[in-house]
Amino acid sequence: MRYPIEHKAETHERIVGAAARSFRELGSEGQGIAQLMKELGLTHGGFYRHFDSKEDLYVDAITRGFQEAGDRMVAAAAGAPRGKQLRAIIEHYLSVEHLEDPGGGCVLSTLAAEIARQRPAVRARINAAMKSYRERLLPFFPGNDDAEKRRQFIVLFPAMAGVLMTARAMTDPAARKETLSVAKRFYIRSFAKRKAK
Repeated sequence: MRYPIEHKAETHERIVGAAARSFRELGSEGQGIAQLMKELGLTHGGFYRHFDSKEDLYVDAITRGFQEAGDRMVAAAAGAPRGKQLRAIIEHYLSVEHLEDPGGGCVLSTLAAEIARQRPAVRARINAAMKSYRERLLPFFPGNDDAEKRRQFIVLFPAMAGVLMTARAMTDPAARKETLSVAKRFYIRSFAKRKAK
């Protein structure tokens, strides 16, 4: 039975969306393709009608993860008063809600070490998604030009990802919250006091 092109596109999007969440929650080896497809009500063989390899799905899923995280950061900024957008982004990023939702959160805080172990061609494709994520957020950073804003992004976002990784490693809920709170205050004071231009 042949399905319409729209059906194939919708199925493709469902697979990418499910993989984007699964990879962030479990890592790329945490759930096999067969299990992922089964949970979507699809066959393992059907995977290859959408992707040439698991590597292609991995790149698409990571790209989707960066898009989703960027959407949430931009939405947090859009809901903030003028001049408070970066503060809103920091507060959202270092929130308990983000901490407790690794599958729906920042790719860097869940998969940076794994991405670093991918072969160069895969990392290059993922780096394009990382760059797009950064460029979407630059307007909310203070600085005299894009180069200065990029330098601040380079310091702030990997640092916040490290805070989330550390807090997720902790078992004590109070220590997790304290880690977020201390880091949040520091980054707001260090980055969000100047106005974006």
